[in-house]
Amino acid sequence: MPSRICVFLFLVFPLLAGWGHTGPKVKVGLSIDHAGGREPLMRGLRQELEESNAEFLYKDAKDDPASQQSQVEDLIRQGIQALVVLPCDPSKAAPLVDAAHQAGIKVISLELPIPDSDLDYLIAFNNIKAGELQAQALVRLVPKGRYVLLGDDPTDPVAKDLRVGQMKVLQPLIDRGDIRIAASQWAPPSGIKGKMEAILAREGNRVDAVLASDNESAGGAIRALEEAKLSGKVPVTGQGEDLSACRRVLSGSQAMMVYHPPQKLAEETAYLAAKLARKATEFDCQFVDVDNGQKKVRAVLLTPVVVDAKNLDSTVIRDQVQTREAVYGK
Repeated sequence: MPSRICVFLFLVFPLLAGWGHTGPKVKVGLSIDHAGGREPLMRGLRQELEESNAEFLYKDAKDDPASQQSQVEDLIRQGIQALVVLPCDPSKAAPLVDAAHQAGIKVISLELPIPDSDLDYLIAFNNIKAGELQAQALVRLVPKGRYVLLGDDPTDPVAKDLRVGQMKVLQPLIDRGDIRIAASQWAPPSGIKGKMEAILAREGNRVDAVLASDNESAGGAIRALEEAKLSGKVPVTGQGEDLSACRRVLSGSQAMMVYHPPQKLAEETAYLAAKLARKATEFDCQFVDVDNGQKKVRAVLLTPVVVDAKNLDSTVIRDQVQTREAVYGK
């Protein structure tokens, strides 16, 4: 191939591919539902974007969908070339996508899809896999026995996916007779303690394991178990990384929790956002299709991590989601 053709391709290929992860300076905007508690994610996003020569602009909507709309419009006026949204209310977030698209900007939603919208990309943790991990952890501890299943809202997509994952593991054992579901309850976290008390009374305290989908439900169940003097004897699962749950995991009253490392979310988001800002056409991502009611959205579903007392330091604490002093009380 003549040398001048090689030089031409060398110069033009980055433009055709959108430069990729590095290249000319670009602006990426983040509209976040609330900044409180999301500092590790924002810190990771800022660091990853700066390393890829992207300016990071963000707005905190403070859980107000109306404010989020006006803030997204302000980010667009500031010249962002890609928009990342963590929606306050996904059901009200379609206008955010429309506003960005009118300006020729691609949109990534974090954690939750935006229903009935022309959303471009979703990056979230795989909730079906999270449910599987919860059930697998519990089955290792209690391969046979009477299980209680607890969840928040059966109409919530996350809760439904968690239950699907849980039952993928449990159903074969139920069919075999190794596990019996003593009770399956859906209730808001504030009502879980009362539900668990009623289950314990009805079953004569004969409960061997509690599969709680989230840490708030786990906390309510554990308070009921404490009053029945069963705390630490009946394994309980959860999901999240809040301080109270970390302390329960450390003490042994909660067996495990499924953890979503913010750095993993930040790395994947920064990579895709920087590529989109540079008009890339190819991505080194493992996409799956997620139906949002209007279209099949290209999604990256990350695998969560099981956290128990053995790896609490090397996960939640190492990632600076919680401090060692706060968890250990030192």
